[in-house]
Formats: sequence, structure tokens, C-alpha cells
Amino acid sequence: MSKVTPYKPFEGIRVLELASVLAGPLAGSFFAEGGATVIKVEHPELGDITRSWRSGNEDQEDELSAYYAAANTYKNVHRVDLKTQEGQDWLDEELGKCDILLQNFKEKDLVKFNLVPSEIAEKFPQLIHIRLLGFASQPERLAYDVVVQAETGFMNMNGAENGEATKMPVAMMDILASHQIRSAALSGLYAREKGRSGWFAEVSLELSGISALANQATNYLMNENVPKRQGSLHPNIAPYGEQLHLDGGSIVLAVGSDSQFSALCKILGSSELSTDERFCDNHARVKNRSILIKELQNLAKAHSRNSLLNSFHSKGVPAGAIKDLKEVFASGSPGEKAVIQEEIEGSNRTVRKPATTAYSVTVFGKYTV
Repeated sequence: MSKVTPYKPFEGIRVLELASVLAGPLAGSFFAEGGATVIKVEHPELGDITRSWRSGNEDQEDELSAYYAAANTYKNVHRVDLKTQEGQDWLDEELGKCDILLQNFKEKDLVKFNLVPSEIAEKFPQLIHIRLLGFASQPERLAYDVVVQAETGFMNMNGAENGEATKMPVAMMDILASHQIRSAALSGLYAREKGRSGWFAEVSLELSGISALANQATNYLMNENVPKRQGSLHPNIAPYGEQLHLDGGSIVLAVGSDSQFSALCKILGSSELSTDERFCDNHARVKNRSILIKELQNLAKAHSRNSLLNSFHSKGVPAGAIKDLKEVFASGSPGEKAVIQEEIEGSNRTVRKPATTAYSVTVFGKYTV
């Protein structure tokens, strides 16, 4: 077999990041982790605002916050005042050297900082230019993640039955938009290889959220079903999202077929439950899910979490332990192996964070060292 070498797909690519907070910086980190040189521009005095977003137990004097660290890895930070002529000269020179520009300026600031897309395309045709907006329909409106979660339908669907609408515990709209930014930038690089120039794309938090509604959107658009809050439960599958509370912790079920349900019932010691007319197929189980979970919980209470999970895994029943982050990043866990570390100059802490990519790249075959 040919020798295998780790491969950094973006070596030789230069990225200028004029973006703050989360979506743009996460996209910059993606390219940096892939070997690109990423130049991050911050306000000369204040820096990126997320430097000040600290939890209650963080050192308030440390310039590096955990939130900032989550979105910024392996970058060359430059404090530049783009309002000055010196800053504009620096920006002009940098744009001539870069392959990708990431920015989230408002419309009025595009003119102020000489970043009007059509003018950039004419002056720097090699540049892949990506602009992030909050609301596609209202480009000048401030957009924070929780507001976008609310206005794209996510909050209304999320939360316990009869409870308040609930945001997801991470800035999911920013994370989704970050992936859209990456796709747009990679599409631009590919188009440039095909001879295209002047590439410009706009990504918004709003449309990134809407595009991620997936089956919940089609349930409405095709059947006019407006989702109701039902916690972790799946609107089309049961038992899917139901939880079993056991000695040693809880388990969430994701049973997607009749054969899986049959195996589940057998492991719990009640094979006849799978032939009960109330639960004999998925449609029946969805209609009777509140009765079903009571039956399953009663059968499961004699088991411990880990022993039951082992049985489920061995028989192909989809289920998982409900873990806190201490378990997720425990020694020897997949979480621990996904963590990257970086020493940041001027900080008394080491950055530890999950990599922005959930895959590794290996090239099989001949290569030049």
C-alpha cells in the first residue's frame, strides 16, 4: 500500500477575515485548521467584541475569553483602524494578496471602507468575497442568534410541551451560517479554478436558519402541519426522542423501524409488546407514544444505563447515553480526541476547543515530500 500522509487542503490559501462574533470567525477557523493563512482584523482598541463575553468564573483581566477562543484558532490577529488612510492602504495591499475575504459590514460601511462588492470584484478579480448579513430581508437590522432562532421558527418548535418557546443552548444560527459561508467560499475557489472571476456571495443568518428547517418545513409546506413543542420527540417517528431514566443516568431512544422496535421489546423482556396493536407499526406508535413510553419505562427500570446500552448496541437498537460535557470530554473519549490546543500570546490560558471540522483528510497514493 502507498504511504499515507496527513493533508492540509488549504495550504497556500490566504484569507482576510473582517468579521466579528461567531459565524464569520468560525469559517475563518475552518480555513486556518485546514492550513490556510488567516489574517483576522480587529478594532485597534476594543478587539472582537467576544473578547469581553466572559462567564462569571473567568478572569476579567485576561484578554482571551472562552467564547472568543471558540471561534478563533490559528489566526494572525492584526489590530487595524480601517477608518484611517493608513488602515485603508494596508487593506488595499492585503486584498491584493488574499484569496478569500470574509466580512460582515453593514451596507453604509461598505462604502466607507471601500468594500462595495462590484468595486472589489473589478479591482481584485481573483478574490472570493463573502459577506455575512443578519436578515436577508432587512440587511441593516441587528441580528443576534436568539432573535433569528425566534424569527425562523426554531424557538416556536423547541421546548417542552405546554412550556415556553426555547432557544437552543448554542448560537445555532451562527453555526449554520458559518457552514453556508464555507460552502460559498469553497464554491468560489472551485469556480476560480474553472476560470471564473469576481466571485461574490451573501450569506444571512436568517436564510441559513430557514434552509435548515428540513423535514419540519416540508411537514408544513406539503401538509400544512404547524409543529407543536414536544421536547425531544420526533413528529414522525416513535419511540424517537423518548427517554428512559435509569440507575446511572438516562438513555434517549431513536427507534426508526419495526425490527428495531421488536429488538428493543425483546431486550426489555416483553416481546409481545411489539405485536400489540397500539404499537405494531410506526404510525400506531406515533399515535400512542404517551402510553408507549410509560410501558417502556416500567420495563426498563430494573436495568442500569450502561448495561442496557450495551444490550441495545449489540442488538442494533439505536439509543444513546444522555451525557453532560464532563462525560463528552472524558479521558479516552471521542470528544477528548476532537480537541485541539493552541497557545495564545498575551494570554495566561491555553485554548482548548473542538476542531471546526468533524472529519480528517488523508491522501492515499504517491505524493512529493
